[in-house]
Amino acid sequence: MKIFNEKCVLIMIALFLVIIGTLYFSRTELKKSEKLVEEVEYIDSTNTYNKIYYEKEISSLRKENKELFDSLKKYKKDIDFLVQFKYKKSYETGVVHTKKNNSQSVTVTKEEQGINPEEKLEAKTYEYLSEPNDTFEYKLRINSEKEPNWYSLSANVKDKFTIVNKSKDDSNINHITIGSQGSCEISDVTVFKKKEKKKLRDRISIGPGATAGYDPINKNWGVMVGIGVSYDLW
Repeated sequence: MKIFNEKCVLIMIALFLVIIGTLYFSRTELKKSEKLVEEVEYIDSTNTYNKIYYEKEISSLRKENKELFDSLKKYKKDIDFLVQFKYKKSYETGVVHTKKNNSQSVTVTKEEQGINPEEKLEAKTYEYLSEPNDTFEYKLRINSEKEPNWYSLSANVKDKFTIVNKSKDDSNINHITIGSQGSCEISDVTVFKKKEKKKLRDRISIGPGATAGYDPINKNWGVMVGIGVSYDLW
């Protein structure tokens, strides 16, 4: 006596296709529901930068920031989280008039400056720009009757950044904030967090279960109670 006849095999294949189709549909709908939350970035009322983003594979970084990706691709297996950004902090003194009681000046005659004593000089504004660089730039303006022989400018730019990344529930959505101690401008933010892959033991769950359905072998409906094993495909 054959345990499985042709009809049973066809029924089992049909059930298998239904299960695969259901799993595919469920996974597609899950991804659609996740994308309802868009990746957004904004500056809040406390001047803190905010970005809501998804956990991704390292390959997705190539589209967002190719230069950064190329510099890190040999370490891509070891990278779990990274953030890169630029900041700019501006300081403007405005026009500062000297005060006689605070000045420490040396009187130099026009003859000592090589200027005709009878020549009437007109005050002009001289402007000096820093050399191009990535860390500090300045524009110095001096109003004087004669262009100074030299000038010196010293400046320090200090700040403290606080970066906080928070996960949203059990989804792969994250919310990162970048706050500064000073009032600086944060821009060109690239942030990446690797999507965690579940291990085999994390995907398998065992527990009591009950199943109701049709038994094609015995050709009747029934209910089966016992221990069930399930596997999380995503």
